[in-house]
This record gives sequence, structure tokens and C-alpha cells, in this order.
Amino acid sequence: MSTKSTGFLDQFKQSEYTGENRCTPCTIVNVVIAAVGGGAIGVAVSPPGGVAAFALSLVAIYFRGYLVPGTPTLTKRYFPDWVLAKFDKLDDETPEVLEEEREPEAVLADAGAVEPCEGVDDLCLDDGFENGWYDRMDAIREGGTEKSDLSAVLDVDESELSFEEHDDALVAEYDGNRLGQWESRAALVADLAAAKALEDRYADWDRLSVTNQSRVLSGLRIFLERCPDCGGDITMEQDTVESCCRTMDVVAVSCSACDARMLEVEHGQ
Repeated sequence: MSTKSTGFLDQFKQSEYTGENRCTPCTIVNVVIAAVGGGAIGVAVSPPGGVAAFALSLVAIYFRGYLVPGTPTLTKRYFPDWVLAKFDKLDDETPEVLEEEREPEAVLADAGAVEPCEGVDDLCLDDGFENGWYDRMDAIREGGTEKSDLSAVLDVDESELSFEEHDDALVAEYDGNRLGQWESRAALVADLAAAKALEDRYADWDRLSVTNQSRVLSGLRIFLERCPDCGGDITMEQDTVESCCRTMDVVAVSCSACDARMLEVEHGQ
């Protein structure tokens, strides 16, 4: 099929239910329904008619994401959450925590990045670390060096590194493979600046796994008080978000002025 004809057909797709947004449980359910329906027609009418009905059903599922109207809503409502979580693309970004990995608070404390707050039983940013972190964030944002800085952190060829935006999220890809995902460009800037600052303060930073480093950097974002992108205040609230397969409650840390999402954690984790 030519590129031109493929582009013509793609305009009939429902993007909210196909491609990266396709709900795998919905697709499975609808394919089963299509097979049963096609089989029934094949028995009641004729085998060729059953095959044709099944083929047309698969075309509908491909372009629409489902065959039976309302399937995505019904799937979210009636399928067990543990089943939907198995297919949820958001969970693909949740790394496995290994026993030898260090807890983020321990790394940040050893690095002198956080310290006990005065008069409050909590942790606060060290003033020197905070000032250096914000200076680095400002430099990255003003210089537009996100790609070069990320390639240096990951030790990859900058020319093969690219960014893709999906709604508000930012995905880094290298040679066709996904390297990582951030809630926003502001979150990426915060992580890149923090990685540089922690490398200077924590001698074992390079010995930590990429997954462990990611957990530390994500945990550090909770201490932000000013948005790395627009300079607005940081707010924390409970929100409800939808993925391809389910609806979930999350604790969201966002910039009040530009709505850039800095951190999103499923409520109750």
C-alpha cells in the first residue's frame, strides 16, 4: 500500500482509541466478540459470510479502537483494576526497585542536598544546593541545552537523540528506542540540573543504576518551590487522570502559572 493511500486511510482513525492510546483489554474483548459474531453468521448464513463479517469487524476495530460502542468505558468500569494495570502504559514507566538500590532520601542526605527543617519534623533543601540547582535550571532553560545535557548524562550520541511530545509528557528516544519519559519539559530541566548538582556532591552518583538515579531525581522534584519553566509557584493537589485502560487518582505537583506537571504519583502508592 502506498504512503499516500495509507495517509488517506489514517484520517478515519479515532486517535483517542488507536495507536499509542489503544486499550489492549478493549481490543481483546472486541476481537473475541467479532470472532463469535462471525462464527454465528458463518453457521446461520454461510461460511464466506461469516469470514466477511469477521474481516469487516477487524477493520472497524483497527480504525475505531473498538467494535461495540462504549467498550472503553465499560472496560474501565467492570474489569478488575489489577487486570487493567497489566496493560496500562503508565505502569511501563514504573521501574523495578532492586534490593541493592539506595533510597532517595538517603542519597540526598549524604549529598547534603536536604537537611532537617527548622522547627518542623520534615526535610528541606540545603540553601547552597537549592541555589546551585536553580542556577543550573535557569542555564539549561535559557540555553536550550536539554538534548546535549541528556546525551551527556546518558553517554549517547546527541545526533541520534530525539524528543517526542505526547500531550504534556516528554519522551526521549534514541535510535528508535524509548530512553525515558518526563511529565513535562520543566520536569526534564529539573532532573538534568539536579543530576549535575548531585554528581558534584555525591561521590558514588555514577555508581548508582540509571533506575536508582531516576528515583532520586524524581523524589527531589517534590522539594521544588518555583517552576523551572515559567517561574510560577508550585502547587500540590489530588487529581484524577485517565490512561488508555483505566482512571486513577494521583497526587500531582504542578506549576500554578503554566500548568506544567512536575510530578505525578498514584495515590496510595
